[in-house]
Amino acid sequence: MRSASAADAPRRSRRAALLLVPVLITVHDAEEALAMPAALRTLPARLPASLAGLIPTVPQFLAALAFVTVLPWVVWLLGVARRETRTGIVLLLLMQAVMLVNVASHAAAAIFLRGYAPGVATALAFNLPFSVYLLRRALAERWISRRTLLIIVAAAVLIHGPGILGAMWVAGRIAGGS
Repeated sequence: MRSASAADAPRRSRRAALLLVPVLITVHDAEEALAMPAALRTLPARLPASLAGLIPTVPQFLAALAFVTVLPWVVWLLGVARRETRTGIVLLLLMQAVMLVNVASHAAAAIFLRGYAPGVATALAFNLPFSVYLLRRALAERWISRRTLLIIVAAAVLIHGPGILGAMWVAGRIAGGS
């Protein structure tokens, strides 16, 4: 018979893996917070005039970044740390899937800019391998079904595109930007 400690090991391991979601999002967002203000000032000259209006102001960007940095911590604290819930697990997996989509956007931005794009280093070094690991593990260990994974990935694509623009708009209203 397994001891209670041995029986709790898979749950502790899952909880530790899920803790890496807010940790790595914070690391990624820190890279963006440090590098993006300078990039936002030079970006309008590198884009077609028709796209210049889509560029957030520095306060808009930082407000949105603060929100997306705090949110996974709140979900982890409420939905995993104290009492692990299915909702908490699924929401963290969704956030990590959004980060996986974000990897593609950073890689595309680096190609478009022909060089460094703020966030590309942590996206490729941490978020790409961790996203693949976590989503595969969640499926293999049956934290979620294949159907749920497909829904999470589809939702991640929607959240990353329209969701980012919406977050920038809301952040702009909060920050008093345009």
